Amino acid sequence: MIPIRSEIMSIPAKLMLISAVALMLIAVASASGDASQQKIDPGLAPQISSAGDEKIPVIVILDGDGDPRLKDMAIKYRFKLIHGVAGEATPSEIRGLAESDAVQGIYPDGSIDLSYPSNDSISNESGSLFIPATAINADRLWQKGVDGRGVTVAVIDSGIDKNHPDLAGRVIGEKNFVEDETTTDDLLGHGTMVAGIIAGSGASSEGKYRGIAPGANLLNVKVINSKGDGRVSDIIAGIEWALYNGADVLSLSLGGINLGETNPPITMAADNAAQSGAVVCVAAGNRNNTNQVSGQIKNAAASSESDPVDVSQQGRSSKDVLLLLVPIVLALPPGLIDSPGDGVEVITVGASDYEGHVADFSGSGPTRDDRTKPDVVAPGVDIVSTVPPGIEKLDYVDVYYARESGTSLSTPVVAGMAALLLQERENLTPAGVKALMTRGAEKLRNTLGEEYEEYYQGAGLLDAVRSSELLRQDICYAVPDRWIAGRWAYLPAGRGLYVGLNAGADRPQKKLYALAPGDQDWTTRLVFFTDMERNNLKTTVSGALSEWISLQPLPQSLPANGQQVFAASMTVPEGTAPGVYNGSIEVSEGKKKVLTIPVSAEVAALLNITEGTASAKGILRGSEWRYYYLEVPLGTDELDASLMWNETSSIDLFLLAPTSEYYAGEPADTEDNESHKVRSIENPPSGRWLLAVHSENSSVPTGYTLDIERSLVETSPRRWIVGSAALGTSEHMEFIVENRGRALENISYRGVIKNTSSQALGDSVGYKETWEKAVNVSEGTRRLSARLTIADQSNTSEVMLVIEDPQGEPEDYALGSGDLGPVEVSEPGKGTWKVKVYGYDVPDSGLPFNLTVTEDSMEDWSWIVARGPGRIESDSNGTIEAEINIPRNASVPRLDGQIEIVSGNQTFQIPVSVAVAGTLLLGMEESKYEDDNDDGYFESLILGFGVNVTVPGSYRLEGTLTDCEGRAIKMIERIKVLTRSGEINLTVNGSEIWKSGGCGPMKVQNLILYDSSGNLVDRYEGKITIEKDPKQFQPPLAYLTDGFVNMTTGSEIAVGVNISVVKAGRYRVSGTIVNDDDEEVGNESQEKDLEAGNATIPLKFGPAKFVMLGQRSRLHLVDLVLSRGSAEIDRRDEAWSSGRMRPDGFSSGLQANSTSFESENNSSSAGSGTSGVMRIVDGKMVIS
Repeated sequence: MIPIRSEIMSIPAKLMLISAVALMLIAVASASGDASQQKIDPGLAPQISSAGDEKIPVIVILDGDGDPRLKDMAIKYRFKLIHGVAGEATPSEIRGLAESDAVQGIYPDGSIDLSYPSNDSISNESGSLFIPATAINADRLWQKGVDGRGVTVAVIDSGIDKNHPDLAGRVIGEKNFVEDETTTDDLLGHGTMVAGIIAGSGASSEGKYRGIAPGANLLNVKVINSKGDGRVSDIIAGIEWALYNGADVLSLSLGGINLGETNPPITMAADNAAQSGAVVCVAAGNRNNTNQVSGQIKNAAASSESDPVDVSQQGRSSKDVLLLLVPIVLALPPGLIDSPGDGVEVITVGASDYEGHVADFSGSGPTRDDRTKPDVVAPGVDIVSTVPPGIEKLDYVDVYYARESGTSLSTPVVAGMAALLLQERENLTPAGVKALMTRGAEKLRNTLGEEYEEYYQGAGLLDAVRSSELLRQDICYAVPDRWIAGRWAYLPAGRGLYVGLNAGADRPQKKLYALAPGDQDWTTRLVFFTDMERNNLKTTVSGALSEWISLQPLPQSLPANGQQVFAASMTVPEGTAPGVYNGSIEVSEGKKKVLTIPVSAEVAALLNITEGTASAKGILRGSEWRYYYLEVPLGTDELDASLMWNETSSIDLFLLAPTSEYYAGEPADTEDNESHKVRSIENPPSGRWLLAVHSENSSVPTGYTLDIERSLVETSPRRWIVGSAALGTSEHMEFIVENRGRALENISYRGVIKNTSSQALGDSVGYKETWEKAVNVSEGTRRLSARLTIADQSNTSEVMLVIEDPQGEPEDYALGSGDLGPVEVSEPGKGTWKVKVYGYDVPDSGLPFNLTVTEDSMEDWSWIVARGPGRIESDSNGTIEAEINIPRNASVPRLDGQIEIVSGNQTFQIPVSVAVAGTLLLGMEESKYEDDNDDGYFESLILGFGVNVTVPGSYRLEGTLTDCEGRAIKMIERIKVLTRSGEINLTVNGSEIWKSGGCGPMKVQNLILYDSSGNLVDRYEGKITIEKDPKQFQPPLAYLTDGFVNMTTGSEIAVGVNISVVKAGRYRVSGTIVNDDDEEVGNESQEKDLEAGNATIPLKFGPAKFVMLGQRSRLHLVDLVLSRGSAEIDRRDEAWSSGRMRPDGFSSGLQANSTSFESENNSSSAGSGTSGVMRIVDGKMVIS
């Protein structure tokens, strides 16, 4: 190891570690579970759910003031850059740590793989090699003597071959953090390549492969082993060591170490390093590749997010063939920037190729909190750089150099350029370096000649000369550096996010850049960075759309090296005319304008639908876009779009729902399909839809016609429910059909009913293998679906479930761990379809699964006959006559089907439900009155209700017994299994009838019969009368009434309980007094001989407990029970409440006066729900 000089060991004065502020940025975990468990990152859940005592590598973020108990944790590192530790702990220890107030979060110390994008996805037809220094004009700064000398760059990677001729004397310090290797030498080759790109002299190539800053010094920080593996904690420790040992620039070409949040520990460490004075350059990651994602975290909880596949790239690898057939299912997840590239303070680097395009593997934004990343792009395809000799898997150019691609190769280009800028101005801050790079960058254009979105390139491709020239100006900037308003283009429900629109370019477009009146472009998050301290900052908007924009402005002051997120949103006013509107967001310091961010919005033109149709014509040139919007009312059955054009140009059609789900036009099934695209959307979401027409770099002006047809048919009534249709009878119904679409012609009507058939299959699928099942779909099938289940739910293997059409094209798919589906296809069409299961990431031994394949078809329903007009004009209506005939031999209790209305290729349905009288209520067939003691009063009422049953099963009968005025006496309910027709009997207690009923005769109302699934089978519409008066039933011995008397004095709490006594005798009343906190104040019982009539029994409670509790509170009488002997007669769980009482009103032992009670003193009876005013009468408190 090379000795480290003493000046390198000293901490620079500018090094200011940030901890408390960063800790506030820790993302709060899911709201489910208790607070302590929310501190545990979801990635640890599968491991800590184990009952074992196996140690798990974790990183624990601590509270600044806390001192948790870490004695049981095997500590590996105690960090200073972030306030936390790394080590190992058992599941129980992790749960214990989470309960400590001194712990803010616990994260997996995941292992990472260092890998490159597959060269199969990179098609360098010329065979030329990329010289990064020339591509970013760094060689022109060398001519001025600017080569990075005096600047130290830390290579945090797999080590450096310091004996390489191009790196001789460049490495001035080194440290190994890899546990299983003792040397700092590079046994993988990656770190040496990175070092050569930064500071290689080119000695072995006569200067051809010189690094960006050949005069810079290097720190060799080894955190990756010879297999390409490393740990997050080692990387954080490496960042910290490099910072403390004088690094001016950090190159983190690792990528792919995302822990599943926007700000995990690795991101905190990188951001803190930048705040502390080091320029931190981080790879955006290689997340747009068909092969395994670079640096995928390998903890036990494999992410359900899949490797993304770019839908528009050509020349892809033949590996994972099924994934290529189904690119959309591997849609880009919400954030594709790997940690720590998602940090606010770091410079996140994407990759460009030799043709000036963004590399197809380069990771893209936005981040999970909607910030723009990457910040810049730099050359990253076919980069030649230094490597140690004899390393396997390297693409050697000669003995000293190899060729490779990836954002891990573009990152050191940025690190080298940072060294050049720091040499030119020694006191330049990391924020200043970022501002110079982004402000001096040049925008790249895609294969259609349009500028890439900022989510692919940030500010653009580095230009060292332009950035250097900006040193003489006020150094500040923002990313994004412009804002073009629009709507996100998401995949339809369940298919992923941000995959973008295939508009013919080399990268999909993530937004449609237009808005309709009333639309909003939700919060755009920008990051402003400044080299110097700023005061009196103002953030304002100007221009034609200034009134449309709402700002979350910058703070008034920012320190030197300040980076600050601010936000803006836009709402287009209703009634805004179509066109392009411009403005700007301006940042001023006092009266000086320091930055202008252009803002623009294109307002779409209205497609006004008349008689169900709308049309628009236009001419497109080059790569132009035209935008329209239309209103889709609630209840629309179908939306059809047709685009035709008159040249051989390639034209795109996109429809964007109000929910931002997009639908692309498809070639029409016609002879002119090369110039005709169509799209039909069933049951489209209501609201304002955006439509876009786009020419793919047309060489000639291309005229087009866009036609829209909206199908909207409403019926009144909306459905037909036939209840208790008797066998052999008919029912009739009329429907009014209102047509709000185009005219319906050649209309036919028929009754249809669903027929479902399913088949269950069980098998297993191996790693990267495909299992398939052919399904012969017949004509008339309305839906084909498949659902996959995994018996072992703890298994984190990833599989894909796909339904393919007869041509082998995927129609629906799902990818993930555990149960999948259902995946389904509506109106699949006749032919041999296939259901496929692909073992995307499963054990070599295979993964067992169960699969259910279901076909739903609609068959003619012979019971229904429907007739109606053959034509219904637009904006008019017609009448349908429908008749349902119940066969005498019907053996089902209920059927559901539809009346189908067909006009051309349009189909509308009226739902029909029939409850067959084979299972129906026959009404009350008997009533019995039992007088067991022959005293002339009935102890019980027994009712028998007849049920006609043709289908055996369990049935539930519900109804209400009422008196003559409709007051409810008793809700009646009974469940009974009936194998044949018979009765369901119910018994009602006579005393309940006497107590709750006021007059006779009594009635049974709302009598309903349900099946075992809770479906309504029949409702009895006839009258059921019971010719008895409630007073003919056995009265209760006594019962509690709703009246209560507050008899409280200064020496006792007393409540008078009113009782209505029917039969004289000895009765007991008992109850409990509690306060508002449900704390018992006292319990009491009184037993007295009572005569028939009304009586009041006082319950008296001592106030000592209430006084002792010392809290003002209402008092509540609960658990009030009236009994005789051992038999409970009546009870009230919540009987009475007082107003608020003061404990000191009882302290003197004297009678209470009015000052003992608060002004709102009210008491209420739970039974009556009434309240009154408490007052003193003859020394006692009463309520009036």
